[in-house]
Amino acid sequence: MKPTDTIGGLVGLASRVLTNELEAQFSRNDCELTKEQWIFLMTVIQFDVITPLQLSEQLMKNRGSITSLIKGLEKRGLITRVVANGDGRSYGVTASSQAIELIERSKGVAFGVLNKALTDFNQQEQQQLHNLLNRFVHNLLGEKNG
Repeated sequence: MKPTDTIGGLVGLASRVLTNELEAQFSRNDCELTKEQWIFLMTVIQFDVITPLQLSEQLMKNRGSITSLIKGLEKRGLITRVVANGDGRSYGVTASSQAIELIERSKGVAFGVLNKALTDFNQQEQQQLHNLLNRFVHNLLGEKNG
């Protein structure tokens, strides 16, 4: 039995193939981002200002991973730290205008990768895949999925 003979094996393979293609296309299109950085920045932009704890919860990543992403993106000038809730002991992060421009530019690249993956799927099949994946995730997250 091959790993791709199971649903778990196929889901894992699909995730890796999608990540590899996305990062290759980002590189070809001068969007110097990893998938993790892209998702991180999309989330920061969505929330305007967000704390590391909130990012950890939103992205389902441990605090160490979040801290590492913050340091790397801050060094590149893509995010800045701001005082959160008027408390000097805690901070949030916000996206720079450079990050917003990079994310806007990279959205077309990301949607192009997704469109490539869905080339032979009609609208009904795409909706069915969407519904099945939502159920799959909901079953694993349960009440945490909201």
